[in-house]
Formats: sequence, C-alpha cells, structure tokens
Amino acid sequence: MRSGKLNLARDHGLRARWGRLREDFVRWVTRRHQTDGRRARVTRDRVYILPTRQGYMLLLILLVMLLGSINYSNNMAFLLTFLIVGIGHNAMWYTHRNLLGLKVTVLPVKPAFAGAPPVLALRLEEPDGRPREALRLAAGGRESPPAFLEPGASVDVAIALEARPRGIYRLPRQRLSTRYPLGLLEAWTWLTLDTEVVVYPVPIPADAMQAAATDGDGEETTVPAARDALPDEIRDYRPGDSPNRIAWKAVARSGRLFVRDSAGGEAAPTWLDWDAVPGADPEYRLSVLCHLVLEANAAGQPFGLRLPGQRLGPDAGPDHLGRCLRALALFGLPGRNPA
Repeated sequence: MRSGKLNLARDHGLRARWGRLREDFVRWVTRRHQTDGRRARVTRDRVYILPTRQGYMLLLILLVMLLGSINYSNNMAFLLTFLIVGIGHNAMWYTHRNLLGLKVTVLPVKPAFAGAPPVLALRLEEPDGRPREALRLAAGGRESPPAFLEPGASVDVAIALEARPRGIYRLPRQRLSTRYPLGLLEAWTWLTLDTEVVVYPVPIPADAMQAAATDGDGEETTVPAARDALPDEIRDYRPGDSPNRIAWKAVARSGRLFVRDSAGGEAAPTWLDWDAVPGADPEYRLSVLCHLVLEANAAGQPFGLRLPGQRLGPDAGPDHLGRCLRALALFGLPGRNPA
C-alpha cells in the first residue's frame, strides 16, 4: 500500500514537472508575440505546423517506398511514392491556410460560484470569404468540439474551464488548432486573449441567521432575516418614488416600472453583517453572506453588506448585487489570481 502511494506521488510529481517544462517551452516559443487583449488575428508569424502521429507514420512508409523504388528501379513505385508526397504537400498548404487570417474575440465570462466551472467563449470570424473546417479550441486542459465556419460568417466556441475557489483569475493560454483536411498535419496558434474571470463564494444557507437593520432613528438593531417582514403590495411607479423600492422581478416580467408598498410603512433596509454570522471559518461566513445576498436581492428589498473594513449599500438592483458578490469574492485576497 505504501509503495503504491509512493509511486502515485512520484507519477504526479513527474506530470507536474513535465507540465512546467512544457509551459516554459511554449512561453519561450511565443516570447515575440504581444499580449492579445480582447481581440487577435491569426497571422503567418504565429501559425505553427507539424505532422501528427499518422503523418509521421506516413513519412516512414514513404521512406521505405522510396528505398524500395531505388533498389528495384521500379518506375511505377517511384510514381506512386511521389504522388503521395505531392498529396501530402498540398495537405500541408490547406492545413496552414485553414487557420490563417482568422479573427478571434474573447467574450465576457459570466461569473461562477466556487465549485462550478466558468465557461470561456471565443468568437471566431472568417474575413476572407472561404470556409474553415474542423477548428478546435483548447484551454486549461479542456478542448472544444470541432467548429465550422461558412465564408464571411462567425461562430462562438465555448469551453468549460476547471472549477476554482473564489477570487478573480486570468484566462489560461488558449490554443486554436486544425487538422483539416487529411489529419496528417496539425496547424495551431497560441492566443493570450484575456478577460476577467470572477468566482463567487459558494452560497450556503443557514437556519438561524440574523442581520442588522436600521430603525427610524438611524440606530442599528439586530433582527431576523428579511423573510419575517410583513408582506408588500406592488403598485405602479409614481414620480418621486425611491429607486430602492423598485420591484425588479415585476419589471423583468412586464417591462413596466412597479414599486413595493410595505404593509407596515416604509421598509427599513436590511444589513447583512459579517459579525452577525456565527463561526470562526472566514470561508463559511462568506458563503453564508453570499446566500443572504442572493435571498435579499430575490426579495427585491434594499439591503446593505458590511464586511471588515468595507461597507456597501443599502441599495437594490442587479448592479448592487454584482458589487456585493464581487466584494465577497475578493475579501481577504490580494486581487487578481493567475490561471
């Protein structure tokens, strides 16, 4: 048993060392390429091409055929050998041309929760008026199904990246490749398209959570979560109504502006407080606060978020929700993390 664990650890170490060497080699090869940013175009100086395993096998067979043709001075064998060489040469030209000139744009990555894979999507555009076949995108050890482009068209190619803990990350290096038309050669290009990948804490519900609310005198009191409040009534928006009382769900369904009228008068904003969450584990506290933020937003009530050294709100709406979730994702972290 112990020997098996040692072998497993050694194999893992070898794979990690090989991965680092491969990444260093790729970085050295692409050192002259500038960072792409949000858009890139595949030019001649960044297309690489090599035979595949089948291509190397064909080369070996052609070498044997050539030696046999020379040994036996067989003209038909010479003809067949050079005919296959010509076909391979044309295949190399088509494979290289299938990738050349493509325009690639990275699309915004939707935020994900910890444990769920973020989805990377790139838009491939064909500007030269010829079809492109069997294009594959790879990033972070994942590969997409083959994509096909009509002349002058565009297509979105998506990959589910590896799930990560909360934080903000850079995209891993992308690899766009093709083996069209015969699969004997592979042409590829390295891309460094970049956009922000935000991973929120995983929301965890808590049975007996309390939040801080503000009473009419402006003093803070501790009250149960907003689900214990009196029911609200929905009415049409009137000039002068507070934007914090807009019922966003009703607006999304009908396209008209509605506001909430609290049965007990003007509803006090709810405060979601770090100190009100029991437990010593910071990640657990962040997960519970993430769940409470989502609940408060779904209720359509104004709410605020109080973290050590940071205070957001009270406010309501999708922008406020994004700010609160982003604050939870970044809490205690130095900032942007490498892929």
